[in-house]
Amino acid sequence: MTDDPSENQASVGPVRRLAAGVVLLILILVTAEVAVRVEEWFRWRTPIGSPLQVATDLAIRDATGIHPAPNTAFRKWRFNSVGTRGAEPVDGVPRLIVTGASESFGLYESPEREYPKQLADSLHASGCRADVLNAAFPGMSLPTVEQDLRLRLAALHPTAVLYYPTPPQYLDGDGLPQPARPDSTGSGPLRPLRPSSRFAARAANQLKTMLPPLADFLRRREIAALRRELPVDSLFTTLPAARLDAFEHDLRRLVGTVRQIGATPLLATHANGFLSTTPMPASVLRAWERFYPRATGATLVAFDSAASARVRQVGADSAVTIVDPWQAFHGHPAPTYFADFSHFTDAGAAKMASEILPGARTALGCR
Repeated sequence: MTDDPSENQASVGPVRRLAAGVVLLILILVTAEVAVRVEEWFRWRTPIGSPLQVATDLAIRDATGIHPAPNTAFRKWRFNSVGTRGAEPVDGVPRLIVTGASESFGLYESPEREYPKQLADSLHASGCRADVLNAAFPGMSLPTVEQDLRLRLAALHPTAVLYYPTPPQYLDGDGLPQPARPDSTGSGPLRPLRPSSRFAARAANQLKTMLPPLADFLRRREIAALRRELPVDSLFTTLPAARLDAFEHDLRRLVGTVRQIGATPLLATHANGFLSTTPMPASVLRAWERFYPRATGATLVAFDSAASARVRQVGADSAVTIVDPWQAFHGHPAPTYFADFSHFTDAGAAKMASEILPGARTALGCR
């Protein structure tokens, strides 16, 4: 600072402009955040101040394991009083529980268009009055599903249980899937929910959608970094027989549990976006590898097919009705039915529901 006003003004000018720019940027970001939250309130009735970012934030851990909290909602995902998607249970009618991971839970479908809901609509339209409760949840492993049926869902007295597996979970780098650890101290969220920006999350997703090459480049880098941390020679470049055997073992145990709780089991093979002459792009296969970096893309596809054969074998050995979407989606253009490597579009969910319908009607006693 000097006694010359012109020199003082010249030195302060850039500082003021920088401060004004920072304030303007903050105002823009705050306005964008408020706009996103208001839009979600109008569209989904998501509370403006809610710290939730994804549907899995609604999970709780209690004495029965991990499952959605009853009577909660986030965006299009809503849970009833028993902690399942679907209408409230009705006494005196046959009940089908659908369980599995994110493919059954529903990710990319329009609201109320996930395949369990479309199955419920088809059952009702065909004159079969039955409950269809969607007990699936993203990331649920087969051992966790078995535990959930035994400790929590058995109390709902299902007539039948349909399980749609996610076999690649058995290629996880951390070892074989394990049941979720129960916590008898009382129910509570899996992790602390801290305020975060919904605008930032949406902007990041939009950027990836608008710039697929950038998203694929970042995905390649992430996969490479994850694989560098693996022990030497631990990459699954061929089918790991022990992992496939573990999947079959857990599936047989699930069948026994379903029958033990007095229900009829239905098993489905697993479909993916690489079963036809018009598969999903290679970048989508890399997106699948990102979730299971210990396996190559070719191993993922081969393991899924081999696991579907094991599902059929378990069905034949245990007299279980098999729904075979792996076969049903073969030869059909994958982009019509899949939004990514294994999650359905509305059309894919509709086809899945139509494949399940005959077996579900029989299991529920509808003629």
